[in-house]
Amino acid sequence: MSAPQPMASTAAGTKPTARAVTPPALADVALIDGPTAAAAGCMSLSSWHELVRKGEAPAPVIRQPRCTRYRLADVRAWLIERASRGSGPEAASRVAATASKASAAAQAKRQQAQLAAA
Repeated sequence: MSAPQPMASTAAGTKPTARAVTPPALADVALIDGPTAAAAGCMSLSSWHELVRKGEAPAPVIRQPRCTRYRLADVRAWLIERASRGSGPEAASRVAATASKASAAAQAKRQQAQLAAA
């Protein structure tokens, strides 16, 4: 059995989680949960769920109440593909476009809230 991975630093008040390394023989069939998939991509769980909802991240293979699982091999392949397209001027323009869209949506929402309050 593999030794647990070293614990990463955590925010104040949170308890670190030690996870065992997945043996290579099981990597193709291993299933992981949403928090693990999000952590692998260095993102929040809500960001992960948003990417899954948009179809940009792998879909779950098991979707039951309180038990959603993703295939580790799919998540790993998605992360590799995402990393390979994440550099260069195209990535910068994609980030700028996404930020502009989010900013415009937030501004519209604030204006609607101000009109509703008035």
